[in-house]
Amino acid sequence: MAGQDYPVRTTQENMVIDGHLEEKVWQSGGWCTDFIQHFPYDTSRAKTKTCFMLAHNEKSLFAAFMCVNRNPSKPFVIQSLKRDFSVNLSDAVVLTLSPFQDGQNGFSFGVTPQNAQREGAIEGGGQFGVTTAWDQIWHSATQIKQDTWFAEFEIPLKSIRFVSGMDKWKLNVARVDLKNNEVSTWIKVPRNFNISVLNFTRDVKWERPPRRKGPNISLIPYVSSTASGAQNEFFESNKPRLGMDIKVGLSSSLNLDMTLNPDFAQVDVDEQQLNLTRFSLFFPERRQFFIENSDLFAGFGFRQIRPFFSRRIGLGNSGPVPISAGLRVTGKIGNDLRIGLMNVQVRKSDAQQTVATNYTVAALQYKVFGASNIGWILVNQAETDLMRKPANANTVTGLEYNLLTKNNRWIGKAFVQKSFFEKAGRENWSHASFLLYKDLKWEAMWNHEYVGKDFRAQSGFVPRIELYDQVTQKRYYYSYYRLEPSLTRTYYPKSKLINNYSFNIYNSSYYDSAFRPTESFSSVTPRVVFQNSAEARATFSTEFFNLYLPFSPIATQRVFLIGQYQFSTISIGANSNTRKRFNASGEVGTGTYFSGVKTYYTAALQWRKQPRWNFSLSYRRVNIDLPEIGKSTLNLVAFKTEYSISTIMYLTAFLQYNTQRDNVNINVRYQYRFRPMSDFFVVYSENYLPDLKSKDRSLAFKLVYWFNT
Repeated sequence: MAGQDYPVRTTQENMVIDGHLEEKVWQSGGWCTDFIQHFPYDTSRAKTKTCFMLAHNEKSLFAAFMCVNRNPSKPFVIQSLKRDFSVNLSDAVVLTLSPFQDGQNGFSFGVTPQNAQREGAIEGGGQFGVTTAWDQIWHSATQIKQDTWFAEFEIPLKSIRFVSGMDKWKLNVARVDLKNNEVSTWIKVPRNFNISVLNFTRDVKWERPPRRKGPNISLIPYVSSTASGAQNEFFESNKPRLGMDIKVGLSSSLNLDMTLNPDFAQVDVDEQQLNLTRFSLFFPERRQFFIENSDLFAGFGFRQIRPFFSRRIGLGNSGPVPISAGLRVTGKIGNDLRIGLMNVQVRKSDAQQTVATNYTVAALQYKVFGASNIGWILVNQAETDLMRKPANANTVTGLEYNLLTKNNRWIGKAFVQKSFFEKAGRENWSHASFLLYKDLKWEAMWNHEYVGKDFRAQSGFVPRIELYDQVTQKRYYYSYYRLEPSLTRTYYPKSKLINNYSFNIYNSSYYDSAFRPTESFSSVTPRVVFQNSAEARATFSTEFFNLYLPFSPIATQRVFLIGQYQFSTISIGANSNTRKRFNASGEVGTGTYFSGVKTYYTAALQWRKQPRWNFSLSYRRVNIDLPEIGKSTLNLVAFKTEYSISTIMYLTAFLQYNTQRDNVNINVRYQYRFRPMSDFFVVYSENYLPDLKSKDRSLAFKLVYWFNT
């Protein structure tokens, strides 16, 4: 079938998703085989045989897989039975779909031999993997025989977006066979790219072009109840909360999402970090309403120049802020135009000292060339408390160009943004450019950034323009430039021990508006990756700081540094074979630090008792000795236990101890998915002082039910 589009056959059978593959369409022949290795090499045929077929009817796309179990005496590598497993840690088969032929957006569906499911959205061409926070209704089943395991998928057409009537989609299939140390794909994906990169796919042709028929409406009501207590007080129950999410398919490729009185009591707790910088840290979004199609809004700008950051909505400095309602329209109009519109209304919160505020975000992306696009975004934040005069408002708009060539060797971005607010100065601009060249041997990157001191993105994340004077407790705003080049050379020796080794040279430098250096970090990193996935690396780095304002890296100390400092660090790190049930990683670094010295240690241990138990322990310790301040030690400990009762029922316990925040946190989360996309949650959380005296606690129950037409 080389050179031809693979056919997606039409079937009128009653398809039973049980993993037995007894339907006539699966018995008729025409299986796709001949997979190519992705790891450890990408130049030879796969040693582990994998076969698949596709079929469809008016409502669903079906996929069947036959996965030969090479070396059946060896156990499968299984992370857990929990949904959204990591393909780097589990044997699996993964289907990659791109209905739009735009090289940018798609979907990923995968299962382990034990039928743990994983679905995700592919954004930005899949350059940085798959966003598994995206959830949808689909069905799968597996059967394990002596020398083969079988998988069967049903993906309802209502669960994914596509252009109605278009008869060609892009597709690839990956087989992850970690127990035999092999990853393979149907269409070759060079081993320096992710297996779900959309430019390395093949056309499949539907015998009957898919069309979405009938209404596509989902009603998702919830009821929740939270009890809380302060210090040693008993729990005080709050009134039950009622709310609802509504999903409406405006077309086969355009969705309307609405949320009324949303509640996010079931969301996973943030993983804490140590902060030795002068700026705010970034924490990822975990709330479902803001995650789906989030790249259309959050993908604008750079990591530290974001015009929109959804965690600004409904989250105060010390807790949640009530959201009244939200509306979002996202999707595609044809193959080339992608649109998004979101509006969220937040109520006043006396506890968080916030006022009623409305947030509006609009975005457009238009495909140009093979897989590149031009984008536009508008973000507006406005107070809606009519009693406050004048009402505070902030608007940011921007244009950007995203480059992605068909061979994935060139990736880039260039943007310009401007903000509008009362008394805005003339330096209310930001602009940046990024260009990356990547092939099997070389990776070269260039980045520049500029943010003006009058650029404000109250609904975004732009931490570096704001400097805090820890003595006077005043805030100052500065324009800055950033230059960030990087170069990596990778070698692939013919070795049974080493898969590749590389050398990286990196620099990140910041300058003020007069282009005087204010901060710089330079490093050289040799790295070795072994055939069994273990890794070793060393980093030699130098840093420069020109502190205009007094700064103490230890916030509890009232002694401050100011002026110019230059120091250097050497660090060594390694991680063991991640395919093993017990694996470890660690890093140690030491060197000068401002006017003194700093030593740090990190360690992480992971052990799994397949397929139900997962244990992980991470530890970070930083020792700082400065003549002005003396000796200080920071510790961050995190212990996590996951127990998969089944593929639909999970229990997670998380303990975190952070000496920088003088806090011990315990979070226990139970989830029961009693039907597709319908869940019951119980979440218990408590915070303690380091002497284990309780500060506060909460117990939340939440029931979510998905009604689908």
